Amino acid sequence: MHLRPLARLTAPSPALARLTQFAVVAACLLIAQASMHGLAHAQTPPPPEASAPAAAPASPSAKVINNSAMDAELFYQILLSELHLRQNDPGYAYQVYLEVARQHRHSQLFQRSVEIALSARAGEQALAAARSWHTALPQDRQASEYTAQILMALGRSSDLAEPLKSLITLAPQPQQAQIIATLPRSLSRLSDRKAAATVVDDVTESWRTPLPGLAEAWAASSEAWLGAGDPAKALERLRRAHTANPHLLNVGLLAIDLMAHDPTTETIVKQQLARQDTAVLRLAYARKLVTLQRLADAAIQLDAILVQQPDNALAWLTLGAVRTELKQLDAAEQAIRRFIALATAQDAAPKDDVTAQPLDISQGYLRMAQISELRKQPAQSDEWLRKADPSNEKLSIQIARARLMGSQGKLAEARALIRAVPETEPRDALLKINAEAQLLRDSRQLEAAAKLLAEASQRFPDDSELLYDRAMLADALKHYAESEALLRQVIALRPDHPHAYNALGYSLTDRGIRLDEARTLIQKALSLRPGDPFITDSLGWLEFRAGKPEEALKWLRQAYAGRADSEIAAHLGEVLWSMGQRDEALRIWREGLNHDPGNDTLQSTIKRLQAQP
Repeated sequence: MHLRPLARLTAPSPALARLTQFAVVAACLLIAQASMHGLAHAQTPPPPEASAPAAAPASPSAKVINNSAMDAELFYQILLSELHLRQNDPGYAYQVYLEVARQHRHSQLFQRSVEIALSARAGEQALAAARSWHTALPQDRQASEYTAQILMALGRSSDLAEPLKSLITLAPQPQQAQIIATLPRSLSRLSDRKAAATVVDDVTESWRTPLPGLAEAWAASSEAWLGAGDPAKALERLRRAHTANPHLLNVGLLAIDLMAHDPTTETIVKQQLARQDTAVLRLAYARKLVTLQRLADAAIQLDAILVQQPDNALAWLTLGAVRTELKQLDAAEQAIRRFIALATAQDAAPKDDVTAQPLDISQGYLRMAQISELRKQPAQSDEWLRKADPSNEKLSIQIARARLMGSQGKLAEARALIRAVPETEPRDALLKINAEAQLLRDSRQLEAAAKLLAEASQRFPDDSELLYDRAMLADALKHYAESEALLRQVIALRPDHPHAYNALGYSLTDRGIRLDEARTLIQKALSLRPGDPFITDSLGWLEFRAGKPEEALKWLRQAYAGRADSEIAAHLGEVLWSMGQRDEALRIWREGLNHDPGNDTLQSTIKRLQAQP
């Protein structure tokens, strides 16, 4: 937060001098009604966000004077300060308010001096006033809150611990744990996430010791270190929180977040769900399983949620998407139609009666179009897409329409449709290029797709996903050196990109070269996304190429259980075939062909081994 200094003091203008004379008369009349010589304390609203301070109220002096009595000198100083403020001289008003606040040790006067500085975007002066307030009235919780907000806005993390600890300590005992739990999110505005995590640890230290400590304090520390990119510290603190209170919801939610770094944390989630079936926890768990490509497991969790909450529209939509990916099309259609019915009912309800978040019914139409396409019903699919976007302006839906055209051999029309969609956001241009390249890939025009993406890289040179797509095309064209160079560029730009490590490791494995390097790359990918079926498949295929079929079979069975994908089926079937388990190999291949009969890897494997599934 960059704030300019307050205006320097200036001599009052003639107009201001006349107003001052009037103020003296008014002050005399009001003072005659005063019966007290001290200021009465009154409740004030919570402080404004320091990062976006509100403008000063039009008549703030009334707030200070209201229900208060004061001597003539104080009243005159306040009124004169407000007159200077109206004459665009905040410096005078700030200094007078701060001086009389220190003299009278009064919260409202300190608050007014802070507000004047914030309105003038003078951060250091606002901080000085807030600190004076905190020093003069150390038991005033609002002083700690203002000080902490301003320090966060100024990025002064090194000074934050003391006012935040004071803010928590001064809160009623039952509220302290709740405030501690919100610390990581409150500090998320700090650009230095490690500094923010350190602040959380400093603030919560007295609540974490002696052991086992307060579970919310350990959970806050875990969440902060996870946000800072240190999963090892986050895991250690999660386990402390779990020891302190294994039933705390935040412990379960953090365990879900950390599943990608340590699969054993899933045990914590399952234990909580067994003790108390919380829909919030189960939905977060289901969504994490989807991101980990464990779709069958995600479907089980979503089914359980809908037993508890049969009108949970978003759960129905998610379940429909999962069932579609699993090619369970009848079940997928049932789920999506339920979502559409709930969304339609919400749209028809009186607006005052709608309490849930708005539902985008077009998402249901889009899923129904996908189901129809998978059933080889292009006319019905296009009808759903037109219903989803009658004005032909939604990019994602027009891309789906173009893909449908492409599957019918109408490549030129499909490309023209994508190019005609208006761009409403900066990244829309890149999305349209990617969609057009996918059309060319689906039509086996790999060289044309590679050329299109290479041209796009001139406009978006550092887009990691664009580079990754180019690498995959280069690999498909057997331009292995180019593919490797592009993948290493992706890794340099995004060291946490699991698919780049996996793609390079798998390419080396599939070609049977540099297997030690391939192992390092695949294990790195697996450390970034533990349990990912496609990365697990790469590790199994590596073990097979390395002459370890038993080890390969273990990993490939695990991958296939997580995702019954046709390419994984090809690898698992080949290992089984090589080990003499040919009946099971044929069964796995038949399942793969039912799932995706056009999969190149599966088709070439069956042909090479001269099998008849």
